[in-house]
Amino acid sequence: MDLQDISSALPPPRSSFLGLPLELRNEIYRNLLSTRRTRIDLGLGRARYSLQTAILATNRQIHNEGTKVWRENRFINITTPWTSFKQDVLVQGKFPIIAESEGASSSSSSLTSFMGFHMLVVLYFMADANTTVFYNYLTCLEDLPLLCQLLFYASCQTPKFSSLLHITLAIRDPHTRPKTALVPKALQESLMMPFAILKGLDALTIRGARNKAVEKELRKAMSVPNPTAAEDLESAAQLKDAGNAAFKAGDYALSIRTYIRAYEAMHFIVQGKRFAIMLDGYFASSNPLIGGRFDGRRGDLVRHHLGSQLSWNILQAYLKMRDWEHAYFWGERAISDLEYPNVQQSILDGTPNLVTGAEKAKVYWRMAVACKALDRKQVWARSLMKASMFAPQDKAIMRELVALEKRLERGELKTEDLVV
Repeated sequence: MDLQDISSALPPPRSSFLGLPLELRNEIYRNLLSTRRTRIDLGLGRARYSLQTAILATNRQIHNEGTKVWRENRFINITTPWTSFKQDVLVQGKFPIIAESEGASSSSSSLTSFMGFHMLVVLYFMADANTTVFYNYLTCLEDLPLLCQLLFYASCQTPKFSSLLHITLAIRDPHTRPKTALVPKALQESLMMPFAILKGLDALTIRGARNKAVEKELRKAMSVPNPTAAEDLESAAQLKDAGNAAFKAGDYALSIRTYIRAYEAMHFIVQGKRFAIMLDGYFASSNPLIGGRFDGRRGDLVRHHLGSQLSWNILQAYLKMRDWEHAYFWGERAISDLEYPNVQQSILDGTPNLVTGAEKAKVYWRMAVACKALDRKQVWARSLMKASMFAPQDKAIMRELVALEKRLERGELKTEDLVV
């Protein structure tokens, strides 16, 4: 056997990871080491991170290449002696934690010395502070606005919360020497400005090599009161109008995004299929709204009615996009709004019910359309019957009722399926 025969009989050489082009290796590194790509949505607003740092210990070349990608992340270390912070804020708010540890001081965390962070956030809540243990939670820049939003909700729900909270922000670039190197202004704005929503703090201390103009902007924004309930509802109504304009222009995706922003203006959390209603008490004040298009009306009922309109508008937008599953989800959301206890109570206490019969018919009819496309026969039938109760003369509904009767005759549905 000659050399040519021997070489042809050998198995082909296996390609190695380091044999791949650097651009492809960097994409693999990002899939393992980037907070943006390793975030896993667990549903209902819950998420976690799956950072695979073990690859950095493979060999020197992979460590050096992977570290460059790792440094694209923007980590934030939250440290606090506040004993119930995790349960009261992070767990209740479904805040994703990358890593956590405990230490005897705010700088004794093993996880931060390994990972490096761009900002240290020290939260000192004087009403609940452990003087011997600091709790450390690692997060990333993308989740910082949610953290500040959760602290804002806590301030609205707990009297004198803000006046008992001292926040220290220490900014640095962990990847440059000396450590006093100035962090770029745009990054400083992303790190600092989410805290503008927090008003009336006991104190705000800012340390590190920061841009004084950004600090001045933050302090100025924190001195401006947050919008009143009436102003929040006015903003939501304006965004709803903008969403309607996008819908009429045929840009259904834009209309949905704008409707979601309207929800957020009223302090709803809408993330995928997570739907959380925040600050009920903030809008349920016994005092009527002052100013704007809702002057003199009850804030909780106005908020509910706007939310109802947004849900059935989003339902209609998804129907236009023929996205039946999302339409069905928002149909369920819209129908649950119709049974909101405060709306039922408004009838009993003499307050006009803001949801009209025509609007109810619209909701049930749209739900029937989604269910028909998904062949969910029972919900289709019940939604159709409900729609006919509120709009018995509607021609489209009448046509579907004829189709319903035919399905009953063929035995595809049973009479008990129509119980509403």
